[in-house]
Amino acid sequence: MKALTCSIIAVFVLGHILVHAQQKAAPAHKRTAKSVALPFSQAERDSILAFHNAVRREVGAPPVVWSQELADFAQAWAEHLARTGCRLAHRPSSGPWAQKYGENCFGGSGGTWSLLDAGKSWYEEKALWNGGVITAQNWSVAGHYTQMVWSRTRRIGLGKARCPNGGTIIVANYDPPGNMIGESPY
Repeated sequence: MKALTCSIIAVFVLGHILVHAQQKAAPAHKRTAKSVALPFSQAERDSILAFHNAVRREVGAPPVVWSQELADFAQAWAEHLARTGCRLAHRPSSGPWAQKYGENCFGGSGGTWSLLDAGKSWYEEKALWNGGVITAQNWSVAGHYTQMVWSRTRRIGLGKARCPNGGTIIVANYDPPGNMIGESPY
């Protein structure tokens, strides 16, 4: 009986090791680990909306409103990123995941990350913004900030997902989009 128990345990452990090894070897999009949508409260939603509007007020841009349509769009992309390797990437310009709006992305590992944490991270780029028109050079260092304050944007929505490794992905979408090369954000 003792040998049988050890044999059963050995088969179980070996099986577990093989399954784990196959999952590690499989490409990220083939892994079975699932991302988990991270619901946020009305208070968290209100805080990121208020933060955007305070940042926009600083430059004379009109306030934005929350859009559930944009939030759903952002949520779908956040979950997709979390499921497919937890790497930050903007939506592509074509295909089934094609972008329709302006977009900011944020990723954090360990701990708890809020929508406001993402917004504050994007706002930090203000220190790198010298004003004027968007160029390829200044967009690459301050594009998250200039998207936040783009004066023609009227609606925003955000989504949040947890990666299998415990990281957090936050995506914001903006309508109409900003960051047009050759134009000023405000």
